[in-house]
Amino acid sequence: MFSSLSGQYIDIPGSDTGNTVYEHALEMLESARQAMDAAGSTQTVAQGKLTLSVPKAVGRFVIHPLMLEFFSRYPKIDVCLRLEDRVLDFIDDGIDLALRITHTPSPGLHGKPLMPVSHVICATPGYLVQYGRPRTPQDLREHSCISLGETPADSRWKFRRDGKTETIQTHGRYAANHTAVRLDAVKQNLGIGSLPLFTAREALECGDIVQVLPEWEFISSYSGQLWLLWSGNKHMPARIRAMIDYLSEKMRPASDSIATARRSKTTE
Repeated sequence: MFSSLSGQYIDIPGSDTGNTVYEHALEMLESARQAMDAAGSTQTVAQGKLTLSVPKAVGRFVIHPLMLEFFSRYPKIDVCLRLEDRVLDFIDDGIDLALRITHTPSPGLHGKPLMPVSHVICATPGYLVQYGRPRTPQDLREHSCISLGETPADSRWKFRRDGKTETIQTHGRYAANHTAVRLDAVKQNLGIGSLPLFTAREALECGDIVQVLPEWEFISSYSGQLWLLWSGNKHMPARIRAMIDYLSEKMRPASDSIATARRSKTTE
């Protein structure tokens, strides 16, 4: 067993005994962190290091652009962004705050929803001029589609309209499990790509890409709410409260108004 306190492997006979000691060690570590947090919560100036766990795409397109202003407001707070798509543990991994896309946060955590996460399929105007604009989901079979590519299900695109759902097996020469790469591939006319709206938003606004099949809802298993989460300790350091308040201010829950505007434009 590995001890989070000493950083050493310790030999404890019997799995039940080992698990008991391990859980007790975690409780001791959390108690120590709470004591430090309690001391920090009495500070009037937000300061110290803050570790934020963020999915890669959210970190790149949503959180990172907000950091310059945050540092200007809070010159005594240092931020470590942990950009990983796997779920990190607050205690074992030393996380202060976490951003996660989910419909229901894990029990025992406190949090607040920041924004909805939906997906769209997009292409460049040039691609659509050259290869034609799909009018129905079935038309996608005649196009090169850029998907996530992690599982076979990622190339089976599902759409919903007026209570009707259609699933289409798409094909394409290119797949990438990074949204920035898929966005770049779409911009290079490599095909029609699936993208989170927060990734495609800027390119949609400036007209570099347009939404395809805007009258259909694109259903993705990676959709939900972007939640800002923290563990349930009683004393919150000023630095953590500062980040919660800042992100809440900058990312007030709102409807997909930009997507709606793009839909009306693409159907003109």
